Amino acid sequence: MNPQAHRRCRAHGFGLLEAIVALTILAATGAALFAWISQNLQDAARIEAAQARTALQMSARGLMGAINPFTEPEGTRSLGSIRVQWRSKPVAPLRASVPTQPMEITRWRVGLYEVDVSASDEVSGAQASFKMLQTGLESLAGAQKSSAGDPP
Repeated sequence: MNPQAHRRCRAHGFGLLEAIVALTILAATGAALFAWISQNLQDAARIEAAQARTALQMSARGLMGAINPFTEPEGTRSLGSIRVQWRSKPVAPLRASVPTQPMEITRWRVGLYEVDVSASDEVSGAQASFKMLQTGLESLAGAQKSSAGDPP
């Protein structure tokens, strides 16, 4: 085989070095792509967990709206798979409520409470703890009725 024919054969194909370079580039690109996909999946899992905690916290706040910390300073309630525990302490002393109309009788004593809330969801496994301020009410209707019936 003459040297010119040999050069023509070499020029028409892939050499071993070119194949190794191409595979190295392909492997590096694939590794970067897999790392990117893995990071996106981890971010999606973190976002999903944060959404579950936020939904749990909103449900717990809704359940706490029905709680009067004056009459129930601590306790536990369940709603479906959600379990809420709370403990409250007074921040401001009880005060007579402000009448909304002239000559109206004061019906309530109102106090401000700091409530520590812990919530958990058995289905999703989400847990949330937070503090909130909530009013506590004491009805004065019973006390005023009994004093109204007493002779002066």
